[in-house]
Amino acid sequence: MTTGVYAAPGEVVSVTVPSHVVDSGAYILVGAHSDSLWGKDQLHRHPDIDRWWLVDDESMEVGNAFGGAIYLAIEPGSTLGTFEATLSNVVEAPTYVHGDTDVQDWIDFARHSPAPWAEIASDQFILSVPSHEIRDLDDPDDLMDWWDQALSMEHELYGFLPWPRVERAVFDAQISAGWMHSGYPFMAHDLSVPGVVNVSQMSEEGDWGMFHELGHNHQWMPSTLPGTTETGCNFASVHLMEDLVGTGHGAISQEQRDSRTRSYFENGANISDWSVWVALETFLMVKEEWSWSAITAALSVYYDLPASEVPSTGEEKFNSWVLHLSNATGMNLAPYHEAWGFPLDQSTFDSLDHLPVWVDDPLRGDYFEYPAILRGLHSPSISGTNSTNISWETYDNGTNITLTVFYGESDGGSQPSSWSNSIVHGSTDVGDDYIEITGLSCCGTDYYARIRASNDAGETWFGPVTWSTDYSDD
Repeated sequence: MTTGVYAAPGEVVSVTVPSHVVDSGAYILVGAHSDSLWGKDQLHRHPDIDRWWLVDDESMEVGNAFGGAIYLAIEPGSTLGTFEATLSNVVEAPTYVHGDTDVQDWIDFARHSPAPWAEIASDQFILSVPSHEIRDLDDPDDLMDWWDQALSMEHELYGFLPWPRVERAVFDAQISAGWMHSGYPFMAHDLSVPGVVNVSQMSEEGDWGMFHELGHNHQWMPSTLPGTTETGCNFASVHLMEDLVGTGHGAISQEQRDSRTRSYFENGANISDWSVWVALETFLMVKEEWSWSAITAALSVYYDLPASEVPSTGEEKFNSWVLHLSNATGMNLAPYHEAWGFPLDQSTFDSLDHLPVWVDDPLRGDYFEYPAILRGLHSPSISGTNSTNISWETYDNGTNITLTVFYGESDGGSQPSSWSNSIVHGSTDVGDDYIEITGLSCCGTDYYARIRASNDAGETWFGPVTWSTDYSDD
């Protein structure tokens, strides 16, 4: 928790706490900048500038050679309750607490406090920024209203509610990895600060990177599929850029999306190539059919899974996700994800076969030709003397499918040339279908039939069914 004061470099700060806080696991932290830079070849600041002090006495002396904002760090689930701590020999820091600090007091006094680091805070988000960046900040209330909305949208998107902590962002002259990185706090370069504390700029332009890193903090590893560590966090970026900012992002323009998807499928739809932006497309197509609510519902399942059902291997994760997402949408999404190259088990298909297949997904015809799925192939065991009806359920009508019925007095398997007769049935729609076969030999002749469903991508055979012709018409 923020104290609102700062320890000057090299100064000793006296701290007094109530007795029940001693040895409770609480710490005093001096310095918000926790990234270690020892592995860097070039340094813009000292590699290690935060200091932690275990609260093991009612009266303590703390400090930091580099100075730093002072915090009381309390363990999660703490029952310490509200308490007062006294700190002396400190410097007042510019501190705005949303809903608590009077805006006029902020403008007149608080933002002019002398410490070099400021905190702009709400019950959703805390920004630790250089004080010179907020000396002219006149609308901290509007700013934090906006950030509160952004954080609330992320929490709701990932479905872990209530969110258990206040997210923190600390800006630094140099960080340990990238332009920003996730964690607690998540770290970002101080060059980002002017935009982040400008509510007009955030409202009009957003910040994909900020949303992305906050998204990382919401990821749950059992629901993070192989290759998607940098994908699942972009759910937040897409959602906020589209639904909060209203501008979208160049990387998810329709042209970019089409290009990536086409390239992926033209190269064979190998799951080893399925990551980041290509993987995002798999989720976006689902989002655009059922909204984010379906993905939220699927993600939420994982938070309460019994330990025995938590997926651990890559294949378990792929199969688990398809099951939970299908149940969330009420549609069998196994064929859709198999088209993307997901390594799905037969048990996954079997578990979902009570749901209708998503037969109008955006891949069909444009990027991928689906095979048909027929089931319940049937013929009366005793047919008419010269004809019979073969019936079936078209569970998935596939893409550009032509059905051909092959029949004869022996089973020719999946070799068309081995059959004596065939009838082209043509296309089929989802639901019950049948074909009448005439010209059969009467009087106890045994027949076999199979159905071939074919398109440019290949063929699938169904059957056989068998019957015998009757001896006389009834």
